[in-house]
Amino acid sequence: MADTPDAERGTVAGENGVTPESQAPAADATAGSLAQGLLHRARRDDDDPAKRWAYRPLVLLVMSLAVGYHALVLLVHNLPGKGLSRDLHTFFNEKLQASNYMRATGNTQSWAMFAPNPHRSNMFMKVLVKDKDGEVWDMAHDMYGRREYPYLFYSRMGKINRRLIEEKGYRRHYAAWVCRDWEMTHGGESPDEIQFVKMWTQVPPPQKVYPYMGYDPMKLHLNQREEESIRCSTSYHGQLPNEIRERLELPPANTGRFRDVSVRTWWDLQQAKQRQAERDERMERARAEDDASVPEAVGEVEGAKE
Repeated sequence: MADTPDAERGTVAGENGVTPESQAPAADATAGSLAQGLLHRARRDDDDPAKRWAYRPLVLLVMSLAVGYHALVLLVHNLPGKGLSRDLHTFFNEKLQASNYMRATGNTQSWAMFAPNPHRSNMFMKVLVKDKDGEVWDMAHDMYGRREYPYLFYSRMGKINRRLIEEKGYRRHYAAWVCRDWEMTHGGESPDEIQFVKMWTQVPPPQKVYPYMGYDPMKLHLNQREEESIRCSTSYHGQLPNEIRERLELPPANTGRFRDVSVRTWWDLQQAKQRQAERDERMERARAEDDASVPEAVGEVEGAKE
């Protein structure tokens, strides 16, 4: 085989069932990359290079309308809700269901921080922990006095902290996380409660800060108001389960201390409906059997002798 010429090797290989070298490009095109396939693969029989569009006119029309509708709704949705564009917002929301479309597609946005309706106040949510001895600790989750202006890096904790002000439903879940985190880092001792204190400062109007080329946010009057207190012992998932305590080498807690959440998924609801249907069917079957087993009453013949 070592002295066999190249031509003879190709012939012998073909006779032995191996693809000859002359057909190697076609084999590479079949099993190779997309580029090789586009270059060497045979053209489809139904391929029409002279055809301008890949889809039928009706499909092109529907897709063009969908793209145009999406672009217009996205543009109008991001315009200010007041002023000259107010009537445009009303028309799109009432006639074209723009707000419903934006919510359904997950494209809702808020640009209230920009003109003409910028924020008039800086708001923060102070998170306090009251331990079992009654001492109150500031968890330093808010950004008040803890950020240098201007800043280059975005703080995700600051974003979450602001959401606690706007969405009250987040607070109980957030407090449960603070309870568990405190318990993990303090030898397994759970705090008594989590306190939320809202803080805000009024942003001075532009005409007052123009002469001074800005203002110091720490010199503004700070307003504070206690919003809510949530106890760790009664909150769902506000305690560490024993399997987590064991993993962290913490002493086990009393049985029943952990308050779990009963989660019912769509599968659980479907199974519950199926079980209820089976129970109803068994009751109907049992009722039918009872009715069939009762003997019919025999009427007495008038005038019969005993």
